[in-house]
Amino acid sequence: MPASSWVRIAGWVAVPLTLLALGWGLLSRSPSSSMASPAPAPRRDAPVTFVGDSLTAQGDWQAAFPDRVVFNQGISGDTSFQLMARLPQIRRTDAGTYLVMVGINDIVWGYDPGRIAGRIQWLRTGLQIGTGARVIIQSTIPCASFRCGADGVRRVAELNELLARQTPPRDFVDLTPVMADGDGLRRAYTVDGVHLNAAGYARWVARLRELGLP
Repeated sequence: MPASSWVRIAGWVAVPLTLLALGWGLLSRSPSSSMASPAPAPRRDAPVTFVGDSLTAQGDWQAAFPDRVVFNQGISGDTSFQLMARLPQIRRTDAGTYLVMVGINDIVWGYDPGRIAGRIQWLRTGLQIGTGARVIIQSTIPCASFRCGADGVRRVAELNELLARQTPPRDFVDLTPVMADGDGLRRAYTVDGVHLNAAGYARWVARLRELGLP
């Protein structure tokens, strides 16, 4: 079996174990810290964690936001399955704000956009439960049509439409208008049709700053 298939299977197996660990952790919380208590607003001095795949992993987020303590929880090749499996690790950053951007590897694997969106929302809930953290969902940056074809661009657009509908407006960042055109990811922002160059990261950071984030 190819190594990539074993990676995908490992993600599937890890998700139930993650659910079990998260549930046990919540049941073990003291009454004073139960989910029924009002969640405090994220502190300005609390860490910020960027969550995602190689697009996130390759960003220098600490340099982009030097006034904040920033953790990078991006791992190359991750799908929404792997992010679900990594939930306890991501939560251990104890961030006040999480910025999630994932999905392009799911699209490459051929997963259904509706199910991808569901897993991203599961992750959002998992990061919120018992933490009081703000979880911002960023639209999935599309691939360029010369890399993934018109159908790939269409499926990313479908995923982003679902994420926009499912996420509260104040916690959804639509990167598509500034990162893409009718052919998907703009050529000026990419090195290979998927990954970003320096100009691409600069535009992504600028969009977050325009919105007063993080």
